[in-house]
Amino acid sequence: MTAATGGFGPLLPEERADAATLVRQGFGIPREYFDRSVELFGSGVMRGLRAGPEAGRAGQLVACAAVWPMDQWFGGRPVPSCGVAAVAVDPGERGRGYGSALMRGLLEEARAGGAALSVLYPATLPLYTRLGFGRGGVSFDWSAPPAALSAGPPPADGWIRRTDTSDASQLAALRRSLLATANGPVERNEGLWSFALCPDGVPSDVYTLGGAAGPEGYVAVAPPADRKLNVADLCLLSPRAVRLAQSFLAGYRAQIDRVTWRGGPDDPLVLMAPERGVRADACDEWLLRILDLPRALESRGYPPGVAGELTLEVADALIPENSGSFRLRVSEGRASVRPLPRALDGAEKAGGKTDEAALSLSITALASLYSGHKGPYVLRQVGLLRGGEDAVALAARFFSGPAPWMPDRF
Repeated sequence: MTAATGGFGPLLPEERADAATLVRQGFGIPREYFDRSVELFGSGVMRGLRAGPEAGRAGQLVACAAVWPMDQWFGGRPVPSCGVAAVAVDPGERGRGYGSALMRGLLEEARAGGAALSVLYPATLPLYTRLGFGRGGVSFDWSAPPAALSAGPPPADGWIRRTDTSDASQLAALRRSLLATANGPVERNEGLWSFALCPDGVPSDVYTLGGAAGPEGYVAVAPPADRKLNVADLCLLSPRAVRLAQSFLAGYRAQIDRVTWRGGPDDPLVLMAPERGVRADACDEWLLRILDLPRALESRGYPPGVAGELTLEVADALIPENSGSFRLRVSEGRASVRPLPRALDGAEKAGGKTDEAALSLSITALASLYSGHKGPYVLRQVGLLRGGEDAVALAARFFSGPAPWMPDRF
């Protein structure tokens, strides 16, 4: 059935209680957590969808979500994006298209506001893939007994200091070095910093790690509970910082049986664990949606020393401006994009010759290629991409880099 909608827009003050009910029914989130989140991100973060007159409950809130602007880093550069969370539909109105209508409103608004990407953690895949979201990257929950992290005494030239977290600017400066060398992490606003350092509303204790030249990372830990130590946030920028973190966490061995933390597939604590026992307790995939194709491709960075031109033939059923043929030129770590005339669609050059450097794919598949989560060879193998050897090899070089991951969940 098609939703009969009475309007998409910012949540009204009198609708807040109804939105809290929808979120509680959708995700089991209690009212106090909902209110805390809204206060942290600001009341303007919430959007609502109201039923139309045809639904028999005109003007009533039937769906809601949270959306906020942020930068997400790819190839060493920030890309303007929007985070989406808490997408909830009235349980009595599901199956009427309200979820899709709400998301279309969110995406149109975000694109008009300058966002090139949208990112979210899905409760269901079919809804979001129909809307053009593709698999963008992962977030791992790791755990290990503290003894498995022990690599001997800490480095003699290193130090560990407890840090005041009332001002997160020092932590943000350290984390920015991580953003510049990774794919996928987001630049945190005040709300995301609070979620990271106070995941359950209780402040974590933050310890900065460093050497003679200054800080080289930090580790934030919640108080031990039930023989477990939860690392709320982690940033390790040097071998010394990794060794210091290993020693610090292993020092809890008398108090706990297991350390838990969140990271990516190439997590440094996992890579450098000297003993067996580290395990992945969970792996969540987040989804990415390209809202403005030229802006998204031109905003991200590319590997140095890689240059060339590639034609992308993209199909986007939701955003017509993203459909068609585009010439992507990469040089010196930057890209330029220009739409090609319709006469050149179909990967044909003037004179009717086939363009050997052309790829054909949907906006959903392009999201996975863009982030580096899935390479062009795999996408072609499963039928999500079409292209010759030259085009696929060039795309593999353009979108190479670290496996995309994101420790923040929302």
